[in-house]
Amino acid sequence: MENLSGPEKSSAEGYRPTYIRPPGLEFAMGIALFAMVLLVFLLLQAAVFFRAIIVRTPEFANSSFSIQWLDDPVFQARMSELAFNGDIVASEALWSGGICTALILLTVWLWKRGHTRSFLGLRMARPRQFLIWMGIFLLLAIAIEALSFISPSFSTDFMEKILGSTTNMTLLVIGVGLLGPLFEEFLLRGLLYGSIRHLADEHVTVALTAGVFTLMHQQYEPAVILLILPMGIVLGYARARTGSIWVPVLLHVVNNIVSLVVP
Repeated sequence: MENLSGPEKSSAEGYRPTYIRPPGLEFAMGIALFAMVLLVFLLLQAAVFFRAIIVRTPEFANSSFSIQWLDDPVFQARMSELAFNGDIVASEALWSGGICTALILLTVWLWKRGHTRSFLGLRMARPRQFLIWMGIFLLLAIAIEALSFISPSFSTDFMEKILGSTTNMTLLVIGVGLLGPLFEEFLLRGLLYGSIRHLADEHVTVALTAGVFTLMHQQYEPAVILLILPMGIVLGYARARTGSIWVPVLLHVVNNIVSLVVP
């Protein structure tokens, strides 16, 4: 979808993807694929989470999972207790992120074939582009940290809960620091971005993907969620202006790893 020698052009400049199928059909196929991958992701996370509860709870250890357990007070209490357990969160990110990233690559290849590289933005950006967007993202991170320092409503202890309950820091870094961001970028700035670009221009596409990115981070407090939106916008424009998904992937990975090292 991009001009491989430079940044992506917007629809306003006369750019349209050139595929055999109509743009509307390509968009619909992409959104259906996005919904399917997201559903698999949620099911995998739920499966890992429920299995972890069963293993850690003697009352359920020798039983097969039943949907009725969701109404059981004991099971509900364990869900609340273990929701921010670092080892479980790392396992969720590891399994769901790894499997669903591979699923995106496979299904997009079956769909786009020769256009897979341009559709997902798999071209490598120039070093200067990485540095420019790293600087922009750093300025945004400083602004967000300043807001959280000024007003407690913009701060969160989510990562402190994760770090305080983990027993395997390596697994946490691989799951939350690497595979989690990789999956989110391939899902949002890859699959969803490419699908929307069949019908919308650069700015609308960035706005929509940033909105979905924000909605996917409901684990934070409402005020903190508002700070996720500008991060999504910067990641979206990094994808659009460089034509490479690896720029937002790197920014996202750095952000998550720094959050693990300096909560």
